[in-house]
Amino acid sequence: MTLAPGYEPIEGSREGAPSTDTLPAGPPPAQGCPHLRGATAGESNGQEGRRLRALGPAPAVELPGRVKARVVVDPGLAERLSAGPHVSRDAARHWPGFREGTRDVDGIIAAWIGTHNALNSYGDDHRQLRSPIAAALTRRRVEAMAPEIELLVHDVLDELGGLGVHEDIDLVQSYALPIPHEVITRLLGVPAQHLPAFSAAAAGLFDTSAAPEDVGRSMGAVLAILDQLVASAREQPEDNLIGDLVRAADASESPLSDTQLRDQLMLIIIAGTETTVHAIGTLLVHLLSHPDQRALVTSGQVSMDAALAESLRLRPPIAAVPLRFAVRQFKDPASGEEFGEGEPILIHLAAAGLDPERYADPERFDVQRAEGSRSLAFGYGPHVCPGAALATREVVIAVRRLLERYPDVRLTVAPDQLPQSASFISNGYASIPGRLA
Repeated sequence: MTLAPGYEPIEGSREGAPSTDTLPAGPPPAQGCPHLRGATAGESNGQEGRRLRALGPAPAVELPGRVKARVVVDPGLAERLSAGPHVSRDAARHWPGFREGTRDVDGIIAAWIGTHNALNSYGDDHRQLRSPIAAALTRRRVEAMAPEIELLVHDVLDELGGLGVHEDIDLVQSYALPIPHEVITRLLGVPAQHLPAFSAAAAGLFDTSAAPEDVGRSMGAVLAILDQLVASAREQPEDNLIGDLVRAADASESPLSDTQLRDQLMLIIIAGTETTVHAIGTLLVHLLSHPDQRALVTSGQVSMDAALAESLRLRPPIAAVPLRFAVRQFKDPASGEEFGEGEPILIHLAAAGLDPERYADPERFDVQRAEGSRSLAFGYGPHVCPGAALATREVVIAVRRLLERYPDVRLTVAPDQLPQSASFISNGYASIPGRLA
């Protein structure tokens, strides 16, 4: 079994397999496994993943709450684990201790594993929860939404111009964020008055350095808003995604409770906002900081879709989502990595896209990459994001129209000086200072 140097099983665990229990109180041992810190002022999630790769395909790390997990940085192993039946996202079924109620989990880990929705489910349960979301977001339906997305992007661009083309602006707050907010409001059916408070509260669920009590307050605020949405949707379901979910939940052989419906909405709204905001912002940064690559795209030699694929490979909007668990003890033959039953696993998407054995010069932005820009940005296997087509369409339209409307748009800060989200989950820029002309 390949483990990080100094990683030893806790006393009482199965010989040769890492314990699935939290560490004892007190500072970690000097030779213990490394902490997963996430992006910092001096290091991106991708760079942290590069350091971890030196420890093997799936080194052991310590997460907040003193939880030990295996972090998968090898893209091939990440794909095999994501697609196969040996790994589950359902902590209630497949994380010993948590399942029996003998483990206390708080803070950021509790926030991400404590809901029951299409993300945190397994097998038939996952298929049932995923089905209505996938049915509402088919590629055909997304293409039907495209004209309305074009109109709302046009509206946001008009508002952007009102800020002054020669003034410094934040391309995140002024452009990347309003677009998915408008999509969620107009197309998915979330009332606009709820979004500012929801976004402010949800931001706390991505701060992996936050204290447990702060995460708890953020989660409480998010759930309170969602409870209001569920009550309204139950009373009068409309012709939108939320209405579709309510009708599907009621028509199912196993109707969803209000709590389950709330958890589903939480997944849709958070995923529909966070990933799209960062994908828009990061693609803009990549194109604005690489004039030669931008010229290939704006001239039509390379499609915006290809540029987005390369941007997602280089810096996916989500670096990692806690957590997965080994359903049973197994060995991955290709890598030789072994996993103990119930062992926590974290797929490091940001690291997987920078593997030098899969991509030549992996940290270079190249929209004509010979080996292609396949990435895990939207997941892989059964848990591939059902909203990927919608997010892709939003990003492509948003970036294309901004560059057409304001061909002289530029960054006013060097890319390596842009503030990053302090997180090993979220993987974008907190702000992007720029100027339209």
